[in-house]
Amino acid sequence: MAIKECCGCTACSSICPKDAITMVEDIEGFRYPNVNEDRCISCSVCIKTCPVIAREKSTIALNNIRAAYAMKHKDDTILMNSTSGGIFTALSDKILDKGGVIYGAAFDENMVVRHIRAVDSIGRDEMRGSKYVQSDIGGIFSLIRQDLQAGKCVLFTGTPCQIEGLKLFLKEKTDNLICVDLVCHGVPSPKILKDYFNLLERKAHSRITRYQFRPKRWTWHEHREIAFFENGKEQSTELWPSIYYSRLATRPSCHNCKFTNLNRPGDITIADCRGIDKIKPDFGSNEGVSLVLINTEKGKEALNAIKNEIILEEVDVNDVLQPPMKCSSTPNPRRDLFWNVYLDKGLQNALYAIWGRFYPLKNRIKKILGR
Repeated sequence: MAIKECCGCTACSSICPKDAITMVEDIEGFRYPNVNEDRCISCSVCIKTCPVIAREKSTIALNNIRAAYAMKHKDDTILMNSTSGGIFTALSDKILDKGGVIYGAAFDENMVVRHIRAVDSIGRDEMRGSKYVQSDIGGIFSLIRQDLQAGKCVLFTGTPCQIEGLKLFLKEKTDNLICVDLVCHGVPSPKILKDYFNLLERKAHSRITRYQFRPKRWTWHEHREIAFFENGKEQSTELWPSIYYSRLATRPSCHNCKFTNLNRPGDITIADCRGIDKIKPDFGSNEGVSLVLINTEKGKEALNAIKNEIILEEVDVNDVLQPPMKCSSTPNPRRDLFWNVYLDKGLQNALYAIWGRFYPLKNRIKKILGR
């Protein structure tokens, strides 16, 4: 397997019996495994644990989806504080009620997106909302193993490759684990996000203390974001969505993703339920609707446990099939130009090289005229 096919899930470094593998950041800000040959004993455990290699050997054309639903939480407050329909909150509440543990992506004190561990709703709420960047997994896989060995129920939410890596790391010891995979369009570089935050901070003359990738201030259908600053200011922006959807800064492996299909690694798959307004107009709303795919018996049981907290409608998955459930995203043809300018002259000049100096203004005018 070529190194650029690595998805960065950390399964190999987590399982190495000799701690011979560390995750090292490359010039684009993505982490890749680096092997200390002096420690390596050539046991091949890392190769057997790689989700990319495992998928290459399996039949990715399989469809393991048992049922598909459009869902939204009955609690309006939870619904408005979630990216889509609030299903993650409903699922995690049940795990917390059992004294279980929740793992998901959140911003840390340095505004870096990391997977964290939570045993209460305060920590769990930090995981709410989509994070449009690759999360730092760190040593989370080992913590999950410890929680499972202690008999705790665990809910893990992440990208499909992260979940497949976790399951291969744990092998068959997953009885108390529920995995929720996300329909993923690809993960941008954390390094680019950090520099993007630096741009916003320089303009605001203040440090970012909180960032919302998709608040519902403008309805669920519009992707605008908000940066909150230490000086009390806030700024709405559409620049990061432009970077994200342009695929200029996406991890190379995402353009040959083995998980952009209906063979889902999670017990449950969640996403925005795009298209719901057309197929079930009475169910669609500006507040958000989740697409929930049930892939295993464990997923079915988890859904049954939250049925009193949610409203749901069964849908045909083919009516709400999103591009990342059909094929990998294609790389932007100007990706090399973006990175060459970025590495030489920084993010602002890289964006100028791609879109011109007045891109934000032109984009705003185009949207106004479109309305």
